[in-house]
Amino acid sequence: WPHTKPGDPLYAAPERVMNVVRRFPKLKVIALHLGGFYMLDEAERELIGRENVLIDTTWPPSIKEVGIKTLTTIINKHGINKVCFGTDFPLASQTVDAEFIDSLAITDTDKEKILGENARELIGL
Repeated sequence: WPHTKPGDPLYAAPERVMNVVRRFPKLKVIALHLGGFYMLDEAERELIGRENVLIDTTWPPSIKEVGIKTLTTIINKHGINKVCFGTDFPLASQTVDAEFIDSLAITDTDKEKILGENARELIGL
């Protein structure tokens, strides 16, 4: 899947990703940037809560831009087991983003899932 500019409707639109999800219902799909960089409404409508869709927390320059309330809402709607930590290094600071995840009002176990356990499970480690 090509990397595109923010909000590029040709490849990056959540609706396009959802076409893949529908066509291959057993395929695990990782939708970066919470499912839609600068397209959160569409991502929530199309991808959030889908069983075979994982999302990551990549959001340059920092996931902090999304805000605690919005990120927590997305995590709760999507399911803690389907959210993985991500960062657009070197465009974003891994430390800043990890500290932001750590500041969320979720359990330490859930933070560990986001910060690594979910990714380990995905790749079978």
